Amino acid sequence: MRRAVQHAIDVPSVLDAAYFGAAEPATGIIAPGLIGHREKNIYSYSPDKAREFLNKAGLGSGFECTIDILNKTEQVSAAQAIQANLAEIGVTATIQQHDSGTFWSLGDQKSGDAWKKIQLIVNRFSMQPDPSFATDWFTPEQIGVWNWERFNSPEYGELNKKAKIEQDPAKRAEMYVHMQDLMEESGCYVFLTHGVTGIGYSDKIEPALMPNGNPIFHAFKASS
Repeated sequence: MRRAVQHAIDVPSVLDAAYFGAAEPATGIIAPGLIGHREKNIYSYSPDKAREFLNKAGLGSGFECTIDILNKTEQVSAAQAIQANLAEIGVTATIQQHDSGTFWSLGDQKSGDAWKKIQLIVNRFSMQPDPSFATDWFTPEQIGVWNWERFNSPEYGELNKKAKIEQDPAKRAEMYVHMQDLMEESGCYVFLTHGVTGIGYSDKIEPALMPNGNPIFHAFKASS
């Protein structure tokens, strides 16, 4: 069933709806230019394959599900496009919009039983230049905290630990690529985009950054 949903979602059409074509499709959780970025996804848009998987799952007539989202314009537009994609293979999706306080507690097991009702989610994470900032949230230890999908891969968890201390960039990259492969192969994820961000800068300022890319604002100074 999860594989059917993966094949049913046309990522470019979702991004056209949400970002008017300004955002590029993602190939994983690690952005282009960073160690571990994947060149391509494993599974692609194919309604025919989606229907095949539904039939194999005994769901040839489709099913009903929910899509939980944060009540923000781009997420509403993305969810509506996904809803339309799913309708093409007979899946009826109901969009459930939440304010910030409610949404960010949905998958938190300590916040109640809402996590038991989550089916599909449009979610986003921010990150820094080190790839571990993207991968840390999907380990087995994060199940019920930030790993709302409950993606449970011991192999992923071990690779996440080893990749942090691996000093060979090429070996690190291989680890992170394989971790994203594991995420996609689990059926839990469809990677949408890294979004679009406007950046302002000045050559009159000398920035200060931590090794993981976090800015140290109090250490910024005027360029000499």
